[in-house]
Amino acid sequence: MKNILFPTDLSVAAEKAFIYALHLAAKMDATITTLHVYIKPEVRGGGLPHTLSEFYASYDLDEFENYKDAIPTLRDIQEASGFSNVKVVHLLKPGSKIVPTILQTAKEEAADMIIMGTTGARGLKGVFLGSNAGEVLENANCPVLAIPEKSEFDGLIDQLAFTTTYKEEEEKALERVIDIMAPFDPKIHCINVDLAHTEPLTHRMDQFKARFKAKDKVAFYVLEGNDIKEAITGFLEQNKIDVLAMVTHKRNFLEELFNYSRTKMMSYHSRTPVLSIPAHIL
Repeated sequence: MKNILFPTDLSVAAEKAFIYALHLAAKMDATITTLHVYIKPEVRGGGLPHTLSEFYASYDLDEFENYKDAIPTLRDIQEASGFSNVKVVHLLKPGSKIVPTILQTAKEEAADMIIMGTTGARGLKGVFLGSNAGEVLENANCPVLAIPEKSEFDGLIDQLAFTTTYKEEEEKALERVIDIMAPFDPKIHCINVDLAHTEPLTHRMDQFKARFKAKDKVAFYVLEGNDIKEAITGFLEQNKIDVLAMVTHKRNFLEELFNYSRTKMMSYHSRTPVLSIPAHIL
């Protein structure tokens, strides 16, 4: 883990997420690349009138000034947190859309991880329509750590939960999670909410467990309950989970949409950061 991309909208939520980026970069000896994407007003037609050209020049200058003013704030956060030794590079990019620019930059910078804040969404409409953070969770070609605005980081990741249905792809995802979080050496709780209370699930869990029996800090649980979000949230609170990790699917089919929405709901409505491992990179 050498390169962390940190998209920022210069908000308070982004500043709080920056704390996480600094801690992970220090633990992993990684470089942070901050990225602010700004959208120019779209104008259709031929060449730009002289006055419009001046407007665009002024618009670019305003965006540059805003970002230039934000950089000292990030540096202050870095120094106040004791991470002045972490290498931080700053990028400002125009784009027609924010998410594609973030994803393209992640590719260009060979990002090993994206860390970004999310201010959340209100209600199911917001969950399904998504946000920039949610779209990045879905489409990134690397793990994404989404930090809810209300998260408070003490610098430790002692307890990590990993949601699973004990599928083969999730074995690969768990291996990625173990590797990413190795510098923090957390206890990893693999959890499943068995809505159907089926015997085959228990059998799959036993097979899954057998493949990780050498990992003494990995534990497995089948949670009882009729509501997935409620059961997981209860587990997070009871066990003081620092990060919730899960596999994220693209929305190719309705069932994947439903599974994916759970990931987004957790990142929006919990205080717990979500580490997303996109299924298509496994």
